[in-house]
Amino acid sequence: MSNEQSAIKLEVVARRALNIKHKGGMSGTISKDFILHQNGAFTIICASLAPYYLNATSEERITLDSMIDNYRILNDCDTKTYFKMMGLAAEELRNLLNHLGVQDANY
Repeated sequence: MSNEQSAIKLEVVARRALNIKHKGGMSGTISKDFILHQNGAFTIICASLAPYYLNATSEERITLDSMIDNYRILNDCDTKTYFKMMGLAAEELRNLLNHLGVQDANY
C-alpha cells in the first residue's frame, strides 16, 4: 500500500470519527495532505479520539491512552518509520472506533 493510500485511510477514519463530511475539515487539518506533508498523523489520531475520551469509562480510557502512547513516536521519527506507523495507526484507529461503537468507522 502506498503512503498516500495509508494517509487517505487515516483521513477517512478520522473524518468518520469526528463526523466531518467533507475533505479538509477542521481548517484543513483532517486531510491526507496534512498527514503527508506536515507529518500530522499523531495530531489527527489525538483529535479523532478526543470526543470519545471525554465520556469514556476508565477501561475505555486505558485503551485510548494506550493508542495515543503507541503512536506518540509519529511526532519524532524517520520518514520510513512514520509511514509504516501511520498505516498501522489507520487500521488500529478504525478497529478502536468500531469497538467503541462508532458507526461507519470503516474505510
